[in-house]
Amino acid sequence: MSKLPLKTSYPFTGHQPALTALERRTVPSRDDVIEFYKTHERMSWSLTEMLDVSPSQIAVDALTEADVYVVESTMLVESNNPDYVANLLEYFAADQHACDFIMMWAVEEWKHYYALRDYLAKARVALHESNATNGAPARTQLHLRDLVEAALAEQIDDVRANSAENWGIPLHYLPVQVVANTTLQEFVTAEFYRNHARQTREPVLKKLEHLLAKDESRHEMFYEQKMHDVLNAQPELMSDAIAALKEFGMPGAYLVDRYDERRTAMENAAFPTVSAKRGAFARLFAKLERMVGRDRAMEVLTDGNYLSDGENDRRKRPSQALISRLITSKIAG
Repeated sequence: MSKLPLKTSYPFTGHQPALTALERRTVPSRDDVIEFYKTHERMSWSLTEMLDVSPSQIAVDALTEADVYVVESTMLVESNNPDYVANLLEYFAADQHACDFIMMWAVEEWKHYYALRDYLAKARVALHESNATNGAPARTQLHLRDLVEAALAEQIDDVRANSAENWGIPLHYLPVQVVANTTLQEFVTAEFYRNHARQTREPVLKKLEHLLAKDESRHEMFYEQKMHDVLNAQPELMSDAIAALKEFGMPGAYLVDRYDERRTAMENAAFPTVSAKRGAFARLFAKLERMVGRDRAMEVLTDGNYLSDGENDRRKRPSQALISRLITSKIAG
């Protein structure tokens, strides 16, 4: 994996001064943290149960090249959890309740990486056993086995090395900007897992992705509520939240090589038809509308860099007319 170029540009928030530790506080209360923990206990899934799945339970005949690519790419992004956690704890060091929540969130994200890597390891065994059972290996299974071997050979240390230089919460971000960006990141991740789970025919992967999507949805809802709490207390910060959303990009863009290729392949795997892609865009717009209102959601997408993963690329900004058509066509359908 190659070293990625540094992300140093913040076109919409770069004028903001760096904050002190005491200024990097958000608004979760002890009650918020306890309430999330109760949900965590009630809805948490068993990593042990997933680790105990036998390779023979993986339906290799249903496994596709897209499935392997999806698991590889998501595993690499999830593998950087130690850096995400360290960075968030450093940012919110003066906010005990925020740090308490991050520790719970970290455990759930840690499970995602371990379960995804374990799935790949078992898929490798299942493919080898299938070849041995069936005699001469089918060309497709040989290809899948090669893909799985390559995925397991990916160096997690390279992701961590890219992270050290290329990812982190900018110290000029206000807490509401951090929480707004994280809400959108968790939403996009949940959407992806949920929709790819609907597309894959491999039952173990389908179950795993449904579990991951549920976690990401709970994270998304918690962060969104905190964003609303901040904005209700300080409505004058709305413009700052909008500015951060305009420069939003998924962390994989700054951590994983061949990201454009990976993103296209993953989008096609989770949203394989034009109708599915329109539906995904409509849900994205609806999420932004719930976060900041309809007019501001339109502003984020038409003026911001979401479709270019945070890079300042005006060519990838949709017009209001295009957005309206996409939303209307989805509703009409």
